[in-house]
Amino acid sequence: MHEQIDNKKNKNQRWYVMVHLKPSWIETMLHRESRGELMSREERETTSAPEPFEFFVPFLFMRPDVDSEVRSIFHHFVFVRASEERLHAILKSEWNRTSNIHLRHYRDRGGKEIMISDEEFQQLRATIMNRQLKVFFGMPVEHLGEMAVGDRVTLLIDDWRGKQGKIERIRLKKGRASMVVAVNILGQTKSVNFEDLHDGDVIFADNDTERLLTGNLISNMEKQVATILGHYFEKNAAEKMRHNYPRLNRFLAYANIQIDDEDDRQRFTSLMLICATMLGEAELCEHYQSLLMGWSSDEESDTQAYMKLALFVYTRNPRFRDAAKAYRKTHPDCPAILGTFINKVREAKTKKPVS
Repeated sequence: MHEQIDNKKNKNQRWYVMVHLKPSWIETMLHRESRGELMSREERETTSAPEPFEFFVPFLFMRPDVDSEVRSIFHHFVFVRASEERLHAILKSEWNRTSNIHLRHYRDRGGKEIMISDEEFQQLRATIMNRQLKVFFGMPVEHLGEMAVGDRVTLLIDDWRGKQGKIERIRLKKGRASMVVAVNILGQTKSVNFEDLHDGDVIFADNDTERLLTGNLISNMEKQVATILGHYFEKNAAEKMRHNYPRLNRFLAYANIQIDDEDDRQRFTSLMLICATMLGEAELCEHYQSLLMGWSSDEESDTQAYMKLALFVYTRNPRFRDAAKAYRKTHPDCPAILGTFINKVREAKTKKPVS
């Protein structure tokens, strides 16, 4: 890329997003164009010096070990900062018109030419040049569909500080949430996804989301679910539970969190079953019950007791609660949350198991 041009003297210049399939060739030609080497002798004698411009060919700066899909996407992009008149002259130049492959505008789905601000270009350039940041391009944020968790955040990471995006995926690593956040870029035609962001890397737009995803996700969820579970078994439960439905629905929205650790996954599924039960989501209850029953065994462990408490909340089969209570009695060093949940379900009515 050429030396930085004084923006104050070039207010009519914008960053245009262009496309060309041969990055090395177009870089060479743009260099020659900028130096006036492609002008004819007659043009040099009759025309004043051409207006300077900047350009950036991302593919040439991509490290060899970067994901091949990313390299394939960047292979096509050329960013040119020029006035509309200067860019038009480049596109209409003889060398571009007579080439087998033309430099052309990158357009959105409506056919509109894409231009980006200086700030957005610097963010994108810094991302490309940063060898540590993992990024890839996907669909626009608005089109993330059911794969998206959908909570809005503001990035705090360098170069992208202040940019807003949506949480697309969450992965649980040692109890802590690691997020993939997607932000719009290139005229909202694509999104760039930042992987492995933690709570310190973003500001959450929603307080409930912040309470859940800051620190240990499962521990945060346990505390909140335990409180709501207490209301669920109290008198006048229907009236008290109405205020808790939005939070329970929010918990269920995180059902697609990726969890590697088996114990964490089983505890998380237990919490999902409890939430689905309190919301009366029959199909979800059957799904989570099936998972827990598949993992359930006579082995004595914290996790087995944990799952049995969740199964009791849904089935009201007393044998599940009795098994959890017996385990706690013989294992006084078990996690305190087991005792908390047992106390919350102590007064719950039981029913005979379905034969």
